Amino acid sequence: MACQLTAPPIEDTGHERTPLIVRNGGFARVWAAQLLSQSATRMYQMGALWWLMGQVAAGDRGLASGLFLMSAALPPVVLAPVIARVIARHRSRSVLSGAALGGVVLTVTLAGFAAPAGMPTLAVCPVMFGLAACQALFDPCLTKAIPELVQDRDIEDATAFEQASFSLVGMASALLGAVLVELIGPTGVVGAGAIAYLGAAVCLRTVRFHPLGGEAQEEVSSGIGQAWRLLSGLPFIKLALVCFTAANFFITATFVVLPLYTKNVLHAPALTLGLLEGALWLGMLVGVFTGKRLPGHPGPVGGGCVALFGAATVVPGIVPDRTALLVCLAVAGWSVGAVNVVFVAAFQRAVPTAAKPVFFSAMLALLGAGFPVAAFVFGLAGDLLSPQSLFLVQSAGLLPIAAVLAFRSRRGTHLRTTV
Repeated sequence: MACQLTAPPIEDTGHERTPLIVRNGGFARVWAAQLLSQSATRMYQMGALWWLMGQVAAGDRGLASGLFLMSAALPPVVLAPVIARVIARHRSRSVLSGAALGGVVLTVTLAGFAAPAGMPTLAVCPVMFGLAACQALFDPCLTKAIPELVQDRDIEDATAFEQASFSLVGMASALLGAVLVELIGPTGVVGAGAIAYLGAAVCLRTVRFHPLGGEAQEEVSSGIGQAWRLLSGLPFIKLALVCFTAANFFITATFVVLPLYTKNVLHAPALTLGLLEGALWLGMLVGVFTGKRLPGHPGPVGGGCVALFGAATVVPGIVPDRTALLVCLAVAGWSVGAVNVVFVAAFQRAVPTAAKPVFFSAMLALLGAGFPVAAFVFGLAGDLLSPQSLFLVQSAGLLPIAAVLAFRSRRGTHLRTTV
């Protein structure tokens, strides 16, 4: 069954030109909570990763970073059925607040143990898993709840802000996480994260959500299998999810390759790693707010963006130059941000309301499924191959996926988005 997605016409009034976060205070507070929660999670990830790499021998850095990043990537995959049930059966505000308070408990507990005797090395990965689990509950719940916070005509704008949070947080945390761990130590970073999680919980308690009527969401069964059956009537979205799942295996490997590249090729400090990741996230931010203006069918648009990311990773694989790498990462980030906002907005309209808890939790699990594997494979390969070779492997893997997304989607469906 082909589906056609169109947005309702929007009158060109001064009110509509006002930024969404100015005219919708409830959404603005939820977005602020998302920024705080993601900042705490990402800051811990960056700071703990850099600290961990300083604790292990040079020949074991690839495996150590890979295992740590696996602990950050596994929760949305292995907990997908649980996440879907929780999102479907409980009010959005309760789920979001619970996820933020879970982060408070974990970080306060770790800080309490670490303050007198230093960060326990064995606790780094389990705490990362727990914080990632809280975030894996928060993010799809917010995606599902967007129609409860904004009107239909504002879905693209709300999606852009939601996706922009990943870029804003990634950019700020990349610059601060690794640097702060050298200035105030890992315990200080954990304490700062606890304050951020608490701020997120406070923001959420002041927001009123408007649950959508119609289907009974609590009766929706959960799991990737249920989402897959749903997708049988949405062939374009099914193809897109398969392609992006495969692409994410190579795209997310960037977070494994960059610390190794910074340490072993550029021989640079933590600040350089922050700048490099900051360039990637800055590109994503620009892509989020410009991607919805890209013309044409989503399939070729998505294929072109994936191909652009692949092309951008060729340069650092050949030329070990920091400036060239900064530019390439910004271009690669733009391609990810642009394709995210195009497709998430399309998914919002194509998926029935009652199925959204299942779909968005399963989507997060599918898209994240390659990251734990990529973290382990690229981390292990990082102890055997040079980081430059790993960049070239990324490129070689992405280009065929881009071709499939661009050409197969054109033939298989006539889905179209109009903004």
